[in-house]
Amino acid sequence: MDTKDVTMEISIPPPSYGPNMAWRIKSFFNATPPVPPFAVPNDFDTTSQKGFKSNSWFNNNNVNDKNSATDEEEKQKAVRRVASAPNAKLLNMTTPNYISSSTISIPSLMTDSPPLQRLRRTCRRTYSSSSIKVKKVEVGPSSFVKIRMLGKGDVGKVYMVKQKETDKLFAMKVLSKREMIRRNKIKRALAEQEILTTSNHPFIVTLYHSFQSQDYLYFVMEYCVGGEFFRALQMRPGKCLTEEGAKFYAAEVTAALEYLHLQGHIYRDLKPENILLHQSGHIMLTDFDLSKGSQPPGNPCVVKSGSPHVPPSIDTKSCVVNLRTNSFVGTEEYIAPEVIKGCGHTSAVDWWTLGILIYEMLYGTTPFKGAGRNETFSRILHCDAQFGEQPAPYKSNISSSGKSLIRKLLHKDENKRLGCRAGASDIKAHPFFKSVNFALLRHCSPPITPLVQKPNGIDALNFRKMPPESLSFDLETDDVLVSLKSDKTNPFEKFNSITLYHDGDSDSDDLDED
Repeated sequence: MDTKDVTMEISIPPPSYGPNMAWRIKSFFNATPPVPPFAVPNDFDTTSQKGFKSNSWFNNNNVNDKNSATDEEEKQKAVRRVASAPNAKLLNMTTPNYISSSTISIPSLMTDSPPLQRLRRTCRRTYSSSSIKVKKVEVGPSSFVKIRMLGKGDVGKVYMVKQKETDKLFAMKVLSKREMIRRNKIKRALAEQEILTTSNHPFIVTLYHSFQSQDYLYFVMEYCVGGEFFRALQMRPGKCLTEEGAKFYAAEVTAALEYLHLQGHIYRDLKPENILLHQSGHIMLTDFDLSKGSQPPGNPCVVKSGSPHVPPSIDTKSCVVNLRTNSFVGTEEYIAPEVIKGCGHTSAVDWWTLGILIYEMLYGTTPFKGAGRNETFSRILHCDAQFGEQPAPYKSNISSSGKSLIRKLLHKDENKRLGCRAGASDIKAHPFFKSVNFALLRHCSPPITPLVQKPNGIDALNFRKMPPESLSFDLETDDVLVSLKSDKTNPFEKFNSITLYHDGDSDSDDLDED
């Protein structure tokens, strides 16, 4: 594109990117009746819950990675956790030439099997400015029946639940208020609710209800039959995809990140574990607790091309241009160099993580993975991604355009990284995506089709088997709100209880059987 491009500011995003509903939702929130306050125990000290050192992942004892393994970690060694701060002494060390892990052939966990049941449904929802209706919450914990646990984190759990009135399946995220206070994660929950309630995009998980009880926060979201994208990769031969398959999912992730940036948000935690597979096989981003928003977001700009044959593009970076943060957040193998250095980071971290994701989809491993945390960080700072032959059974070499895209996304300097000029438009214009029609992505057939054995995916075939709960969570008993006297302010008063209606959804949308 000509360096003399003309930039013109526009006041609102194009309609195809969904509505900007913040003003409507905030005005609705003001009319929401107060929720009984959370009773903070008198012996619970919250004065020390500031600074990243109070977070559960900050632990100096974790420096020695080889000696910190436990039986529980062995059981969940495939699950990558949010990283802790690096050893500052090792950040600027000159590292030896490492052998590229990408050249190692990785055996597959299982071979492809014929589908037991294919899902025929296509996306029917309308993503227009009037396709979401916000109402006061119409459900509570007792409106649902818990079926099984799908996953858990340090402050909450995710359950598959069935709504009693409609028999529809949902994913219910339950967060403990006490644990959020103890781990200083209240703002993260509020940030996640803001993103979920204002987002209207086919590649971002759909929120239907949010409400709270005396001790918990609830998010009732769409149940994605395909489970975690990470597990889908792990179950494939070589734990990877063909280049065409990786291109398809990279394009969908790019479209989702473009939308988030247009809304003024940086995702900051892109990884296969935070990508869900919809029943159609398309992706949906989830887990926005590490996201950071710009208030208010900037206006998108149109970058006009100097050539009459090249259409104008949208500058998404202008929406988050003033957003820079110093938080040390992210997942170890996906963290960008500027985050490790602690010099502040911008929306460019999302394009770095996209480069890591594409590499992992192609090779079954991340490009800078070391034996321990500090070695991984050192490789991120000093090493370049190595490209070899894909693992068996593909045994293919990546195209030159694929290598070029990854190298440009993994540039150590955020000011020279692909996307630093006009955001997602830079990535979409790369030759690697030349054959992709981004406007028609959700109407294309995905490379992976989720398999189910029972109607609606109630068997959770595509989710990891979770151990039995030590303390069973009862939705019925939690529906009773008990007001306890407390002289402390309610830290969750900004969490709003709402129900969202999306045009095009139907209670009768079931899976077809072959």
